[in-house]
Amino acid sequence: MPCGQSSIASKRSWWGATPRVAPCCAIRLLGTLFGPLIDDMPVTSWLEHLNVTDTHGRRVRGGDSLLARALAGGKIDATEVVFTDPDGTWRSFRVHGNTVPDDGPVAAVVALHETTVQRRTARLKDCEMRVSDLLAEPEPPDTVITNVVRVIGDMLDWAATEFWTVDPVGQVLRRGPCWAAHGHQLPCDLPDQLGEGEGVAGRAWRTTDPAWSGDLRADADAARQTHDWGTLRGALAVPVPQGGVTLGVLVCYSGHCETPDDTRTAVMTGIAAHIGEFFSRRKAQQYAAELDQTRNEYIALVGHELRTPLTSIQSYTEVMRAEPGLSAEERAPMLEVMHRNATRVHTLISKLLDVAGTRSGHISLEPVPVDLAALAHEAADQAAADSPVAVAVNSPPQAMVQGDPHRLRAVIDELLTNAVTWAPEDSTVGLTVHADEHTAALAVTNTGPRIPAEERDRIFELFMRTADAHQKGVPGTGLGLTFARAVVEQHGGTIEVNEPDEAATTFTVRLPTKLRHHAAVS
Repeated sequence: MPCGQSSIASKRSWWGATPRVAPCCAIRLLGTLFGPLIDDMPVTSWLEHLNVTDTHGRRVRGGDSLLARALAGGKIDATEVVFTDPDGTWRSFRVHGNTVPDDGPVAAVVALHETTVQRRTARLKDCEMRVSDLLAEPEPPDTVITNVVRVIGDMLDWAATEFWTVDPVGQVLRRGPCWAAHGHQLPCDLPDQLGEGEGVAGRAWRTTDPAWSGDLRADADAARQTHDWGTLRGALAVPVPQGGVTLGVLVCYSGHCETPDDTRTAVMTGIAAHIGEFFSRRKAQQYAAELDQTRNEYIALVGHELRTPLTSIQSYTEVMRAEPGLSAEERAPMLEVMHRNATRVHTLISKLLDVAGTRSGHISLEPVPVDLAALAHEAADQAAADSPVAVAVNSPPQAMVQGDPHRLRAVIDELLTNAVTWAPEDSTVGLTVHADEHTAALAVTNTGPRIPAEERDRIFELFMRTADAHQKGVPGTGLGLTFARAVVEQHGGTIEVNEPDEAATTFTVRLPTKLRHHAAVS
């Protein structure tokens, strides 16, 4: 059926049968209920063509089954049935039927009252409750969202569903989990990223409001995404809010053309709000755990990294005060130890203040056009000169970003120092740079010991040092990677470490090619 042509003509209808139990004559009102779907079709074929089921999905077969029950003397009292069109559109009805006691031309009557709106509303509410339950489960966020996308599509009879995440670095939408019902699939040529206004998802992101597409084939925004939507015809895209920003977009596709309705819009908006609350809650839990761990690490830092050098300084000071007659030769090694420990404490406090200032935004950036590829080559040359480990750089001739060159160089130096420290002797550390229109990425890889899974999620926390670092006596304060993350985030970027089961350890920094105003002035 072409989009815009509706088969709905009446909410109530009825048909009858002759005493011979042959439903050869049907009242026209039933025909108008389904329009051209049953025009010129024998009444005995209606139920088969319209795919009639009970509320449990069991097929009702035989064109005269409802009438036969009435003609046999059985009373049909508020029986629920569902009619599904060939394009997947379903409508539910409450059926009443009975025999006609006199000897007139009609022996039985079956009446139908449409309950589609009530049934759809109940399904929407059930789906909303099920999504709330899923969002309360303690699974990883990716697993939770994958299950949510599947449940929304399955419970609400969408042909396909997908979740798009706003990439805060590149300021584009990136495709996340998706699901398709049997007989449907998302077109193979759909892009994995969208800009504002591209596709129905991009329109919802741009307007921050739900966006309907009644007919994807005639939708100008949808055409910017693809011209061949396969079996998909209509869509609803709902932005997922988090605070005052849009975190992502949930898109639901149907196999038939859509007419926007307030009920579905309201419930889907509510579901999107639940998803946004889920991400906010997970972030708050992460911050709380990080704060608690930071408190413990801070106590350990004060107990060792600060107290140990200060104890040494105090001890030598007391010796020199107690024995003023010490010669210059006797004082010299003591003064050297005191100077070394004072320098250690000064460096630690300076790093701590630098990290705190960067994270709070009190230390501002001085952004200029920066060639990230050139910066990487300079850092790699210095790292290789100071270490037996080789550093191999793979980059384009140029990768321009807007940023603070001194702060970005400090990030690269930190990542290279970390990689060289853990890389096996005579191995090679990899440094890769690549860029596209929206983002530039820099990755540092080494083949040394992997970061244990239980420590991976905490690797960028303040004062975090791995168990290996403690056991092997590797010098450090646990501030370097925290500082690197603070600088990258100040540039509007992200820094991540790969999964521990991969063949090498890789730290990846992603930066926007253009520094946004709020990052530049933070």
